[in-house]
Amino acid sequence: MTPPNATAVPARVHRRRIPPTAGSARAAQAAAIRAQLAANEPVTVTVDGFGRGWWVLEVGDGTYTVMRDGSTLTVAWADVPLGQ
Repeated sequence: MTPPNATAVPARVHRRRIPPTAGSARAAQAAAIRAQLAANEPVTVTVDGFGRGWWVLEVGDGTYTVMRDGSTLTVAWADVPLGQ
């Protein structure tokens, strides 16, 4: 019995940039909003299902506290679209 020949091409490692996951992108957006609030800059966002023009009052762990027309609302990070 003859041993098998190893004719396969060796695997190569391709170093390509991995895009950020949705979780890390949302955390980065929350950190940017938190930094703007710390600098006393007004921040308005769009909240899915509630429309535009919500002022961000506070950034919590996975939530934003937003206000519009005197009513406050606590929404998840996922309810605020990325890129605002």
